[in-house]
Amino acid sequence: MRYLFLFLLTYSLSPAAQSQTGNYRADLDALYDLLKKTPSYKDQVKGDKEPAFHALYQSLRADTLQVGNSFDNYYKLVQLFIPLRDNHLGFIQLPSIELKLSEQQNVEAVKQYRQSSFFKNYPATAINLDSLEAVLAPIATDSVEGIYYYDSLLTVGVYRAGQGALTGVVLHTTLPQWEKGQIAIRLYEYAPHCFRAVYGHPLKKNLIFYSNEKFRNHSLINSMFYSSVSQTVYKKILHETDHSNIPASEPAFQLKSISPAIQYLRLGNFSAMTKDMAVSQAFYDRIKDSLTAPYLIVDVRNNTGGADKVSYKFFALVKKYAESHKAYLLMNNATMSQGEIFTLQLKRFAGISTFGQTTMGTITYGVNYGGMATLPSGQYGAIMTDMRDNTQYLPYENYGVTPDTILNNQSDWIMQLVQVIGEK
Repeated sequence: MRYLFLFLLTYSLSPAAQSQTGNYRADLDALYDLLKKTPSYKDQVKGDKEPAFHALYQSLRADTLQVGNSFDNYYKLVQLFIPLRDNHLGFIQLPSIELKLSEQQNVEAVKQYRQSSFFKNYPATAINLDSLEAVLAPIATDSVEGIYYYDSLLTVGVYRAGQGALTGVVLHTTLPQWEKGQIAIRLYEYAPHCFRAVYGHPLKKNLIFYSNEKFRNHSLINSMFYSSVSQTVYKKILHETDHSNIPASEPAFQLKSISPAIQYLRLGNFSAMTKDMAVSQAFYDRIKDSLTAPYLIVDVRNNTGGADKVSYKFFALVKKYAESHKAYLLMNNATMSQGEIFTLQLKRFAGISTFGQTTMGTITYGVNYGGMATLPSGQYGAIMTDMRDNTQYLPYENYGVTPDTILNNQSDWIMQLVQVIGEK
């Protein structure tokens, strides 16, 4: 009887519903095939994990009763990414319509946008928002649940929506593309205060997968968005000063004296792009004989990574310095990829101490020749990794490299480190 019911249900679907099911399954099949080719899948999906991953795929493929719009299907498709520890992977929804920043005050453009199926179908909650806000408001700032601010543009209430899952709902907004009750954040907890996340881009509103979100310093610290209306992150204390990060306006490479006894060296990236390599090489040539103070602060906060062929000369320079002097490596959550490898390489030497915050944990894989693959429906883009190491860094994927000493967010980190050096 059960099979007869499913048979009749399949053939009672409207042509539009059958088309949606076909699109969903085509996207799922393509994504499954793409992921199986990645180094992370080959490294991690072995033994009992392989049939478990295949079972997940089959269950998603069979789950067509809930196949719906682009948003519903995205939340299904993204489940294939959850088991993999590979933070260079990416998965985005391609928006069918966009309200540009220049159109925010255009009444006709806003009206047209809000009448679109993209806006009307956007995920939303039926929860009473006043009651939700009243419950969340008194929650402590060191709890992941509570009220978050994206600049002064979005106020979002984050609450537990099930085992290991949290939902973030718009409570207030000044952005015309958002509406109270729409869902801006979904978090899937894989370790305490560590999440796979799906965000609605604050400006474009398309769904974006963040494989490595963390709750630290009262903030979802990786919730920064390219081409957005602000360079902030979702935080629970709106005007709290962030001492852990370096402003984007700061030069990527610096060498300066903080005091007669302390020099400061900033290394902002190890990019292998031709233009960037020329800049870092010129900087290295200029400073390679200038490290002469008794103490050196090496700042790799917000280092966006790159390639070993760029980082190695700086590694050798700092290593040689530390053979006869004392070096202090400063790192944070935005230290990623080759920046993390650089940190690990130096961390093992006796003359080097590490301070700051655990790094991002985006260290093991990478993207070299791979670009974004558009799935068959044309509604989603998948960024696949094609680089691997010998898995020596896999224990650090997601979890990052932990410094010898954690610094607090109460005051400037360089000044905290200067005080530590002064106590020696």
